[in-house]
Amino acid sequence: MLLGLHETHSGEETQQLGKALANALTENAILALSGDLGAGKTTFIQGLTQGIGSIDPRIVNSPTFALLNIYEGDKTIYHFDLYRLLKEEDFFSAGFDEYFFAGGICCIEWAEKISSKLPLNSYFINIAYSGKESRQIEISKRGDR
Repeated sequence: MLLGLHETHSGEETQQLGKALANALTENAILALSGDLGAGKTTFIQGLTQGIGSIDPRIVNSPTFALLNIYEGDKTIYHFDLYRLLKEEDFFSAGFDEYFFAGGICCIEWAEKISSKLPLNSYFINIAYSGKESRQIEISKRGDR
């Protein structure tokens, strides 16, 4: 498994890490992504879709205004962007938590807004700048943090 700290030096390397993680994910996996604006959360998810194999990563974009994009493939990806979410309760009152166990993979950008309510099987991916193109990406699983 890819748990631990990783360094990437380009968007392509960030995508490669996402692609590698995709192979280890099972149905109902939850990925909680955090990091500054432009850190590479969506880039990581684009790589993940490449790893799934049947989803074109070019269609992957951050659903900042819609909150949710769904990508259908061999595994369905539920891509949330909570940047504009005002209150944790708004996520749950909209019923979005039903996607946690809908048989796909949930990728949640700005997940820190709901992280305390995520299930125990959640992966946490923190992406931080370490240079102009470089990123430090820490992958942990609830209970390992």
